[in-house]
Amino acid sequence: MKQAIVIGILLIAVFILAGSVFVLSGDKSTLQDTIGKKDQKIQALKGKVDELSTVTGLQVTGEEVQFVEQAFHMYLNYDNESYVSRFDELSNLVKVDVLNKLKGASSLAPPAVDMKNELESVHVYMNPSAPHTFLVYTTTNYFLDDALVNHGSQLYEVSVLKDNSQFLIGDIKVIGNMTEVDGV
Repeated sequence: MKQAIVIGILLIAVFILAGSVFVLSGDKSTLQDTIGKKDQKIQALKGKVDELSTVTGLQVTGEEVQFVEQAFHMYLNYDNESYVSRFDELSNLVKVDVLNKLKGASSLAPPAVDMKNELESVHVYMNPSAPHTFLVYTTTNYFLDDALVNHGSQLYEVSVLKDNSQFLIGDIKVIGNMTEVDGV
């Protein structure tokens, strides 16, 4: 009788162990399926990130955009005193040929009348098809003898290079000038 009870208890234990193994193998399959689905989602997201990186030029950094804004503030905020000296300050931010182009578009001396150019706003837009190339839209106010004589906007195409750890404007092109006309 004792043997029958022991055998019965052993059979019950074997059934419990077999049932536990069966349940655990089902849980393992479920977990493997879940892991497989998550891996597929991760791969899909990685592909989306790669696609967005190539389409939107994500390699451009906020520092690069801030650099472009800083350069335009330096270039377009001037008065009689800073008219010529701004080019000295710009010399650290632009390539030599770009600096010469900017100087060539300006007079070598400030105007005789009191003048001031203020950069009202600057907006930098990335060009997704050409990394490190930006469209820069500026709005400026030009004053002569403290009177506003011109309120206008300019559109530039700018390319940025990185020399060691410093950004440089490698090229700048004026795309267009827009001047407000009263009554139009």
